[in-house]
Amino acid sequence: MTWTESRSYCQSISGDLATWGMRNASTRNWIIENVVRPGAYVHYWIGLSDIEQEGIWKYIDGVNATAANTDFADGEPNDSLGDADCARLQRENNYRMDDDNCGQNYRAICERTLN
Repeated sequence: MTWTESRSYCQSISGDLATWGMRNASTRNWIIENVVRPGAYVHYWIGLSDIEQEGIWKYIDGVNATAANTDFADGEPNDSLGDADCARLQRENNYRMDDDNCGQNYRAICERTLN
């Protein structure tokens, strides 16, 4: 699914692309070790982008990305080919964050608030 399709899918199951779980290092590491790494998939979309303003990375819940709440791989985000506006977890970088073209087809990491 594209990033937009992934977000729509997460919303269809009463959630959204992962934000809080990606900002919280211990939760992110648990997700990677127990959900992502055992799977056969290479990349996973998360709820982080610079779609609104190039170079200003924000989580979809409005929280600005900072060095303290993101785990971009070394040299990332790098806006490769000038159209990398959505964040993913990338296997080649040990599932650290990377920016990519939002139209690529990957799996989604969804999260929802429990009431």
